[in-house]
Amino acid sequence: MNTDKQTMVWDLFVRIFHWLLVVFFFLAYATGDGKGPLHRYIGTLVLLLVMARIYWGFFGSKYALFKNFMCAPRKAIAYVKTLCTGTPPHYTGHNPAAAWMILFLLTGSLILGASGFLSCTNKGGQAWLDLGRTFSLTGTAYADPSGKKLHGDRYTSRKHAAKEEDEVESFWGEFHETAATLMLSLACLHIIGVLLSSRMHHENLTKSMITGYKAEQATKEL
Repeated sequence: MNTDKQTMVWDLFVRIFHWLLVVFFFLAYATGDGKGPLHRYIGTLVLLLVMARIYWGFFGSKYALFKNFMCAPRKAIAYVKTLCTGTPPHYTGHNPAAAWMILFLLTGSLILGASGFLSCTNKGGQAWLDLGRTFSLTGTAYADPSGKKLHGDRYTSRKHAAKEEDEVESFWGEFHETAATLMLSLACLHIIGVLLSSRMHHENLTKSMITGYKAEQATKEL
């Protein structure tokens, strides 16, 4: 049990963001195969949440600022090596590996949202939030110089457009699913890193993300 002096590290916004992102991500993952709008609603909330965190990364509290924890990749790699040898330095805020994990998770969330949006908007004209649909009461009139409608050409044109739309939908749908799988892998790595770091530094990082407090033991800042 760590008995070193405790200091407030994670402000209220960071803590709320962290746990809401966890809940929303797994809810989105669980509803990904559903035909209803719930998955899209959750995806939109994730995007709004991530954009708010990005804003907080520039204008938030000390330990939430990107400039105070982002570092060069080699520093993160060096930290992972010390983690493997069992001698990692202690950081009051995010350690170098966690800093890059945050970058990957935020970027991955944005990519997930964007690919989900593109997948939905190419799905038969379906609106992103399913708040409305585009209906056509009359078909487009194709006419030759004599004024006759070219029904055959219209059918061929629509068939070709539908085929292209299906191909685009299929691409973004598969891309979205792949991105979701990668995000799940990153989340698992993040959990493993939290458990390892908690064990080696004799502190409960999960609890600190609830209370906001961490130990100042052997503090090393980025």
